[in-house]
Amino acid sequence: MITQFGYKEGVIHWGEINLKKLAQDFDTPLFVYSVDEFLGRMKAISESAGYDHLLCFSLKSNSVLALLKEAAKRGFGADVVSLGELLVAERAGFLPSKIVFSGVGKSNGEIISANEKSILLLNIESESEYNFIKKLSAEQKINFGLSFRVKFEVQLEKLHPYLGVGKKDSKFGLEESIAFSLYEDAFKSGLPVSGIHFHLGSQIKDMEIFRRASELALDFIFRLKKHGINLTYVDVGGGLGLDYENLVEPSFSEYTSCFKPIADENYKIIFELGRAISAPSGILLTKIIRKKTSGGKKFFIVDAGMTEILRIPLYKAYQKVMPVEMNSKKEEQVSIVGPICENSDYIAQDIILPDLSEGDLLCILYAGAYTSTMLMNYNGRPHPAEVVIKGKEVFLARKRQSYDDLVARDL
Repeated sequence: MITQFGYKEGVIHWGEINLKKLAQDFDTPLFVYSVDEFLGRMKAISESAGYDHLLCFSLKSNSVLALLKEAAKRGFGADVVSLGELLVAERAGFLPSKIVFSGVGKSNGEIISANEKSILLLNIESESEYNFIKKLSAEQKINFGLSFRVKFEVQLEKLHPYLGVGKKDSKFGLEESIAFSLYEDAFKSGLPVSGIHFHLGSQIKDMEIFRRASELALDFIFRLKKHGINLTYVDVGGGLGLDYENLVEPSFSEYTSCFKPIADENYKIIFELGRAISAPSGILLTKIIRKKTSGGKKFFIVDAGMTEILRIPLYKAYQKVMPVEMNSKKEEQVSIVGPICENSDYIAQDIILPDLSEGDLLCILYAGAYTSTMLMNYNGRPHPAEVVIKGKEVFLARKRQSYDDLVARDL
């Protein structure tokens, strides 16, 4: 992490903030985000590029308005995948000229809204989507740049099958031959073709994968150029992987250098990064509410579960867990599980922790991405509160959902 995070007098502090006191003030489960961490990571990525680019934060990873406003104020862009996210980006203050609309299932209404707001780019993912835009162009001026999401076949490292979104048989994007023909048709039709988009997958740690994709994209761009189709933007997606277990930072400079050959040809690079920015910028505090032993196995049952951190059972993902207080030297092997009535509701399996008691607090690291954006009310669970820290300041970003809120939609 960029900002100071660790134990002071036996209690975890994030900068000047005592996490035990935070949990006492706001109760648990509790999401905590650091503005300094969030902006520090965005700035570090942007400065590492050294060429013309736009860093668009991916709202699907984290949509807390207090964080988004900070990014918008500093001139960063936004990557959205729905009208809801587009409206949040607008509310946060992102300029339409710095908003990119991605997503495999954009409805006609969403495309019309994007056009009304004159966003920078709309990444087209199907022939049907393109045909609607072409039809729309007969009725009104198209105010966004057209960009097609192209599948470049690159051999990925071993990833969970749900994370390899750039594969030929995935629902995302267009095969090269189809994309090329759509570029030609759009160019002949006088539509504002201005970009190309590719996104290989998530949690990619091998930089050679990004370099190879960059080479394939540049070859495709040169082929377009020979047909008189000149682009301005190359949206390289996101997918930069994090080490959730060892917390070893990826090299931002090595990552951004993968796309320098494209930038050197006078194309503006667009990054759609989310996880690499927001995951380390957030933690989840949870309380041990019960301890039990069953079948010779020890369990800590906590007040957070798959309703707060679905990515663990969904992807069989790992999240590092630390006790908020180090008040015992005795260690034991335990499994940390949530209160949800599903056997898949776990946070960590068979890990070593100090001998803790009911009421003690745990801190789940790298919980700022794909957590609060995936919250659900399963088992009648209200959403937790979310707080933001900025230097010595602490403020409530999202209030805890009440039980009245749970039934408010019922008529």
